[in-house]
Amino acid sequence: MAINSEVAMGNEDEMARAVAQGLHQYEHERREEARRRYLKQAWLGIGAGVIFLLAVLASFGKLG
Repeated sequence: MAINSEVAMGNEDEMARAVAQGLHQYEHERREEARRRYLKQAWLGIGAGVIFLLAVLASFGKLG
């Protein structure tokens, strides 16, 4: 019976490590996803700003 409980304890340790590693991977993926979303928003904001500036310059006839 003692061998069986040692095996069960070993399995629990492995499961705990797997869960911890899975949580770490999940958090890492969430951070990467958030980073990509912020970068996308930044590029869209820059693009919108450029388009706005071009529209303002065009309204004053400065573009040609």
